[in-house]
Amino acid sequence: MNASNIHHTTLVFERSFATSPAEVFAAWTSRDALLDWSAPGEGWDMTYRAFDFRVGHTDICAFGLSGEEPYINTVQYHAIRPDQYFVYASTISHRDVLLFAGTVSVVFSVADGGTTLTLTEAGVYFDGDSPEGHQEGWDAMLNGLTAYLDGNRRAA
Repeated sequence: MNASNIHHTTLVFERSFATSPAEVFAAWTSRDALLDWSAPGEGWDMTYRAFDFRVGHTDICAFGLSGEEPYINTVQYHAIRPDQYFVYASTISHRDVLLFAGTVSVVFSVADGGTTLTLTEAGVYFDGDSPEGHQEGWDAMLNGLTAYLDGNRRAA
């Protein structure tokens, strides 16, 4: 593989919510909540093979088009401060080929009686993946989080 097949990018997302940091943080700490608001959408499947939201522990999420070989997202948590932030390392692979490796931080700040969420992904994107795909994916997930917190829960 030559260096032209690898892209390094940092993506930053900011969203505001009318709910407390504790409520926004809680939406990230429950397998059921995550399956509700972060599911990729119609025609896609998403399951957790492991889910353990604790420092030093791992989540393994399988997702992809129904009936096809899933993508595997493996997350290991490195820092968690409830209602304030969490940081994890992540890899995404498909058919045993590494597509992405990076770190993600999610920070919750009190703002205007609600919460500002700042999500930063610093990643290395290999052949078969792209920063643009992650931009679209995070935007869709954060839109789902907004709907979830507004009480418009999607079917898991």
